[in-house]
Amino acid sequence: MRAVLFSLSMVLYTRYIPIERRGAAMAINMSAVSLGLGAGPVVGGVIVENLGWHWLFILTSFVLLLLPLFLTLLPKELPQAGSFDLIGGILLALGTTSLLLFTTNQKWIMLIAGLVALILFVMRIRKTPEPFVLPSLFANRPFLILVLLGMTGYICNFATLFLLPQILTQNFNFTPGNAGLIIFPGSLLAILASRQVGRVIDRYGNRTFLKYGPILLLISTILFALLIGHSWIGAMLTYMILSLAFTALSSCLSNEISRVLDRKYIGSGMGLYQLLQFFSGAFGVAIVAIALEKQQQFTLATAYTNIYWGLCVLAVVGVASAIIYRKSGTFTQPN
Repeated sequence: MRAVLFSLSMVLYTRYIPIERRGAAMAINMSAVSLGLGAGPVVGGVIVENLGWHWLFILTSFVLLLLPLFLTLLPKELPQAGSFDLIGGILLALGTTSLLLFTTNQKWIMLIAGLVALILFVMRIRKTPEPFVLPSLFANRPFLILVLLGMTGYICNFATLFLLPQILTQNFNFTPGNAGLIIFPGSLLAILASRQVGRVIDRYGNRTFLKYGPILLLISTILFALLIGHSWIGAMLTYMILSLAFTALSSCLSNEISRVLDRKYIGSGMGLYQLLQFFSGAFGVAIVAIALEKQQQFTLATAYTNIYWGLCVLAVVGVASAIIYRKSGTFTQPN
């Protein structure tokens, strides 16, 4: 559901916000995501400590109260003739879900079911007049490079949000609520910097953050590998760097993709981009959980350090992807 809403917001920005102000809008959107990621552990920790985990779902349901606001303020659009590829959507959902289940329980039937569903999905989108995902997107090399770069950022960020509360509570003896307070400054920094990030994107284009964002991501993973088991202050400061890099990189990636893709491909392209981002984030968390389980013979500090050295390799892939994209000469011009 979150991927759907986020993708629709990107389509709205592309259709109704002029290109000279689109970077700022997307930066604000990503800062809101960072706020949710940072405030979630704080609010969640307080709720779990005082009310129990069941109340987390009750709090989430409050988002329904925003529906009248959306119906009032969102632009009115006339429906267009067309069809929705329900079968393609179901096959894609079954494929990705089965692969995630395989990573968590290692049941081969899940892997087989996931691969079969994805093969049928590929066959479906090639034959259907109005497919769930346009096949031409997979032939768009610049788009795929940007997607890969985004996936590295999501995996590193989601893995950190999974690992950091655990090491703060288990290695440094923080309560869940206090652990959330250690994470929150990173999200706060991303919110405060989002306006300036948007201004830089709108004025100078996406080149700056596509160049330095992956490098900051790599630096933060290296710092985590060196500090995560020894200093909670170092972990807090490092997450501030990671959160800032993630927000800036995600903002410029969304903006760059909205410019690289043809207007008629924006909806499908942004949907596929968000699907792969959230899938990679969930996949990263599952792999990290397995890595923790396989390292029970080590201390927690050593296990977390080893995981972050692995994430460093992934961050290097992100840096390489950014370099390849820059050398391809595909960059859109600043406004």
